[in-house]
Amino acid sequence: MSELYLINEILKKGSQGSKVEQLQRILTDLKFNPGQIDGDFGNKTVAAVQQFQQQQGLIADGVVGEITQNALNKSLKNFIVTPNKSQEPAVVQEISLNTNLTGLYGGSSGKVPLPGVALIKEFEGLFLKAYPDPLSGGKPITIGWGTTRKKDGSEWKLGETITKAEAEEILILQLETKYLPPLTKIPVWNELNVNQQGALLSFAYNLGANFYGSSNFQSMTRVLRDKKWDEIETTFLKYRNPGSNVEAGLKRRRQAEAKLFLTPIS
Repeated sequence: MSELYLINEILKKGSQGSKVEQLQRILTDLKFNPGQIDGDFGNKTVAAVQQFQQQQGLIADGVVGEITQNALNKSLKNFIVTPNKSQEPAVVQEISLNTNLTGLYGGSSGKVPLPGVALIKEFEGLFLKAYPDPLSGGKPITIGWGTTRKKDGSEWKLGETITKAEAEEILILQLETKYLPPLTKIPVWNELNVNQQGALLSFAYNLGANFYGSSNFQSMTRVLRDKKWDEIETTFLKYRNPGSNVEAGLKRRRQAEAKLFLTPIS
């Protein structure tokens, strides 16, 4: 389990999304009961947060801001996560909390950088009903966290639905089989830490698994090849489709990827 990392944000009753789901997992690992891990900050999650706050001598208001976040992360220090059916398969790691967004590896191979998975989920959003591509109005039909193919490689059809657990399984499988193999061929891949690999995984999921060495990605290829980390932030930001109606969203994603890449592992 990685740290909870909130930027100018608080989590409270009514909050929803991947950060709430992460909070619920942390509370569960710390032996508090937030109810179902579903990304929905309901009454049981409020009660679990209050119990944790009381244990820590904090104001038990059930709201997760900076103080409670720091207390949660501190409590996780040196904690060992034992995987269960609700977690990604093959994830048994010692927790390191020396830096924000320190993450783990997952997937059946244990090589999928989970900080990148969290970033993908944050920016893709979860859709449990298949929908048409926003640009073409048709194919590729998409579902889950931006997945366009079923586990057997076939296409989705409009109207098809899946569960959140199925979306999770398909995403991890797709990342492990389609995106990770090309990324591991990047010459410096094995020299990168989990945050750097995670940032590139998110970048690849958005722009294509085979970006390295492509004529459209000469800047990123050069910076990675030559390990010019002082240029990595400006390089990420080049890939935001300037002047398009998606530029603002892509800029936020590139900034988040650059920040993750530059977050050290101690």
